[in-house]
Amino acid sequence: MLFSPLTVADLDEVLDIERRSFPEPWSRGMFLHELKLPFSKSIVARADDPPHALLGYVCWWLVGDELQILNVAVRPERRRNGIGRALVKLVFAQVEAQHVSTITLEVRRESTAAIALYSSFGFTESGMRRHYYGRGADAVLMTWARPQEPTRAAAER
Repeated sequence: MLFSPLTVADLDEVLDIERRSFPEPWSRGMFLHELKLPFSKSIVARADDPPHALLGYVCWWLVGDELQILNVAVRPERRRNGIGRALVKLVFAQVEAQHVSTITLEVRRESTAAIALYSSFGFTESGMRRHYYGRGADAVLMTWARPQEPTRAAAER
């Protein structure tokens, strides 16, 4: 799999995946806005072999030592092949590089596959946002926190 920053040239493929993945997809304008924000990062995953089809993408904000995953999507016919896992691993590469202490995200309550994926990385359910995706469409708030290193006093016990 090849990873690269999302560009304007990728948007038609990204919007196709977005529309096929979510009942209320992001618009072209929303993606263009993310490309302008200095704290927003968007990465696409492409197939290794030509023509290097766009397989999925991830968007996140990094503010201080907190990271928020905004959007993860994989081409529907390529799901269950490790692409989503690879995109989340890419986010976790920021944990060390940027000294991230906390990662948060929202996921549709009925997205059991996504919840299972995030749980496998150590995310836990930390709340619920009622009607986050519209009337009756709740979001589960999930959080990952960097394990605390033992203090010197605790280590000496």
